[in-house]
Amino acid sequence: MTKCKLVVAFPVYNGARTLEQSLQCIADQDYRDFRAIIVENKSTDNTLEVARAFCEKDDRFEIIENSKHLNALDNFANAITLASERGEYFCLRACDDLSTPDYLSKLLAALEAQPSKMLAAGATKRIDGDDVRLVKPNGNIFDFAQKAASGQLPRNLTFPAEWLYGLFRSNGATEILMRRWRELGRAWCAASYTIAEFVIRDLAAYVDGPAYHFFAGSGSENIHAAKTLRDKLQQRWIYTMGCYRLRDRLPPMSWYGRSRFWLMCWNDARRKTGYYILGRL
Repeated sequence: MTKCKLVVAFPVYNGARTLEQSLQCIADQDYRDFRAIIVENKSTDNTLEVARAFCEKDDRFEIIENSKHLNALDNFANAITLASERGEYFCLRACDDLSTPDYLSKLLAALEAQPSKMLAAGATKRIDGDDVRLVKPNGNIFDFAQKAASGQLPRNLTFPAEWLYGLFRSNGATEILMRRWRELGRAWCAASYTIAEFVIRDLAAYVDGPAYHFFAGSGSENIHAAKTLRDKLQQRWIYTMGCYRLRDRLPPMSWYGRSRFWLMCWNDARRKTGYYILGRL
C-alpha cells in the first residue's frame, strides 16, 4: 500500500449528532492534502448515513466499517493501525471535537522540522457549556531526560490528555501507542498514560498556536473509570509502574533520583486517574 502524507482517523460509535461538524472541521483545514477514514463501529443510530453523505461530497473521506462492534480500547487501537498503515503521519479525531483551521498544517510542520519527535500537539480548549479554558503543558515537562540526569524532576507531568489527538509520526509512534494503549486495562486515563511515554522520552513537540477543541459531556469517567477501591488501587499501581519502567530509557540516575522519579509517577497517576485514596493520597 502506497502511503499518503497524512491521515485523519475518526473512530466513531453512535456519533450521528455531531459527526458532520467534526468532519467539516477537518475538511476546512488549511492543509488540504490529507486522507480521512471514518472507522464505523457498528453504530445503532444513523452515523453511517451521515458518514456516507459526507463522503459523497468530499472524496478525501472514506468509510471503513468494523466487522463487529469493538470496545472503546479496541476501537481506538484499530483506528491507530488503519491510519498508520495508510499515512506517514496520522491523527485521531473524536466525532464530537473540533480544532483551529491551522491544526494539521502547524503540527505537520513541527514534525517535519524535528525528525527526532514522534508527536506534535498544541493547546487544548476545554469547553463545558459557558466555561471555556485553554490548557497548555507546564514548561517543566520538556527536556525531561536532562532534568532526570540532574535530579530536577517535576512533581507531575502536566500536559493535556487530549494530546492523544495530536499528530503522530507513523514510523516510531505506532509501536509506542500500540504497546501502551491497553496496558491499563480500561479506557479511562489510557490517553494520559500512553502520552506519558512520549513526554518522558522527549518525543513530544509542543506547538503554540493551534488548539484542539474538546467538548465535555461524554460521561467517559462514569462509563470507564474503576469503581471499587481494589480496582482503583490496581489501576494507579499499573499507571505508576508503567511510567516508572521508562527509567531504563533515561540517563542513569542515582538511587535518590530513581526514588524521586517513582514518586513523580505515583503523584501523576493520582492526578490523572482522580483516584484519591484516604483523602489526597
